[in-house]
Amino acid sequence: MRKLNMGWMMGLALALAVPSFSTAFAAGKPAKAAKADDEGASAASMSKEDAQKLAEHNKLRNEIKKVKYPASKADVVAHVKGIKADDKKWFTETLPDKTYQSADDVYTALGWPETPAATPSK
Repeated sequence: MRKLNMGWMMGLALALAVPSFSTAFAAGKPAKAAKADDEGASAASMSKEDAQKLAEHNKLRNEIKKVKYPASKADVVAHVKGIKADDKKWFTETLPDKTYQSADDVYTALGWPETPAATPSK
């Protein structure tokens, strides 16, 4: 008899919990979809010039990732290739002179977030 009561109690608990879990799960999905829509809308509304700047920025980030760390400022600057002269000048002047342990250290020194901005889809 005791096992039967325990089974009924577990079944009742499960029956009461399922609607709360499904509601919480369903509430989380539209927020994620809305965030993706916002990112897509912002990328679509981006001007051609802004899209090009973002592409250059992401290209510079990828070059910084390719450096073998730990690396000095000179090593990082020497390794960065294929970017515009103005951008390279800014990068050289802005990057503090120290040894970096990772690409994230370089991003932080430049005042960039560790995760890159989304590239606009074409």
